[in-house]
Amino acid sequence: MPRTAFQNFLTSNPRTLEQAVHKAVCAIDDDSFQPVSPDDGMFAQTRTLLALMTFCYARQLYASTDLSDIVRRDEDFVRLSGEGFPQARIIRRFRVENREVLHRCLVAALHFLVEQKISLGALTKVSDVQLAEEANRRIIMATFLDSLELDGEQVQDPPVELCFAAFKR
Repeated sequence: MPRTAFQNFLTSNPRTLEQAVHKAVCAIDDDSFQPVSPDDGMFAQTRTLLALMTFCYARQLYASTDLSDIVRRDEDFVRLSGEGFPQARIIRRFRVENREVLHRCLVAALHFLVEQKISLGALTKVSDVQLAEEANRRIIMATFLDSLELDGEQVQDPPVELCFAAFKR
């Protein structure tokens, strides 16, 4: 989705996490990140994917398969993206190729959440260093969960014949 389309959702003072994410994503210059490749099939909405990942990581949803499942069931996402759904492998690759931009947007989203807690009296101050570390931790968590999932896909039970052959020795 082009940056101009994202600006339609923008408010100068975000009141929701969704608005804060849209503002952060809109602030990213087009040349700052790698777009989703046209070879990836139907899903080619780079800014939409960046917004999805930022929002989900801010809400502590990390696994790429979970993100892909969420958008499949979300009518608003279908309306917003218009070109299909990102598959888990696309989400994983996008995270690797656009880590810095994702980190920047996630820091902005976390800053918004902390500001909400400050306004409620639950916290007293914001540490930019801690927010940057927390954003980095969440990206690492997503990478870790995806690697566990990929390991599970690669590990397959040996054929039954091999199991019996081992007992015959």
